[in-house]
Amino acid sequence: MTSVEHVHGGDPERELKRLGIDAREVLDFSVNVSPLGVPGEIKTIWNDLWKEIESYPTVDGEGVVHYYQERFGLDPAKVIAGNGSTEFIYLAPRALALQKVVVINPSFHDYTRACLAAGAELIPVELEPAAGFAPPDMAVLEEALARGDGLFLGNPNNPTGTVFPRQTLLDLATNFPTTWILVDEAFVQFLDQPEEVSLMRQEPPQENILVFHSLTKFFALPGLRLGAVVGHPDTISRLRPLKEPWSVNRVAEKVALKLIGCANYEKNLTQLIHRERPRVFGRIGKISGFQVFEPAANFLLARWTQTNDLDDFLSFMLRSGIHFRDCRNFPGLEDNFFRMAIRQGEENDRVLSLMQKCAIHYS
Repeated sequence: MTSVEHVHGGDPERELKRLGIDAREVLDFSVNVSPLGVPGEIKTIWNDLWKEIESYPTVDGEGVVHYYQERFGLDPAKVIAGNGSTEFIYLAPRALALQKVVVINPSFHDYTRACLAAGAELIPVELEPAAGFAPPDMAVLEEALARGDGLFLGNPNNPTGTVFPRQTLLDLATNFPTTWILVDEAFVQFLDQPEEVSLMRQEPPQENILVFHSLTKFFALPGLRLGAVVGHPDTISRLRPLKEPWSVNRVAEKVALKLIGCANYEKNLTQLIHRERPRVFGRIGKISGFQVFEPAANFLLARWTQTNDLDDFLSFMLRSGIHFRDCRNFPGLEDNFFRMAIRQGEENDRVLSLMQKCAIHYS
């Protein structure tokens, strides 16, 4: 296989070109956004939002901060709004002057890139396929943290779906009070019980925990960029002067305010994912040629075992109009791993049927 460059999902045109397949309409299972699409509350105001571009946004994205205040009951002093959570994934290592950071592998590439960009060294902790990518033992994490000044992880982790127990992270923060615990919760709202995992609300909040949160995936708004970093007021006050002003545009602010009233959308999406996730997982587990790992959020990780080259599977699916996330550019997932989103029932059924046909084709 040709080496895979550092890429994100959501670019089926690139894969069509790489695999030599003619352009065609593609259903994109490589991106983990809500399958319900943009909430109706946003669609109804969209034609009026063009007027907002004639005025400056607030310097600090007050509309987004207000969302977190109303939806999660967070004190504005604990929140900085941003142009998606990725802005803060890069800001935090630089602002905190991190030197040696423990990073979970495999995970979202930008944790590593952000730390390296800040001049930090990396201390990798590997999730093992043989263990179903379960969280490492506490002793493993403590040994790694004893050598570093930060821990960076996704909870749930992308692309493995690993969920770190909330208490484990709280205990690490307590046991290592001078070590920064940086937690990306971009997919936490897709969990069945997000409040049992999320660290956004702690009483009292621990100064060495920062949480990165995204609104773009859960509300199907990846092109708009909405997110925040949440932490102890003293820690947030340390980050705030180093964040660039005006990073949240005025349209995003207005949309965030409308998201406060999307309770029905949240309920419907949560029920859909709760219903489809175990169904898709169970069905794939019965198809020969695939090893699938139990999911927790709105995506699952799997491995193609029918042939030695994942491209056989990816090209078959892409010719049929389905795009998956090639995960071979994640350290530890080079051996034919791929990721797929959980979408609506009919879309999932279409994919499951094609996966069965592909397995038979290469049997």
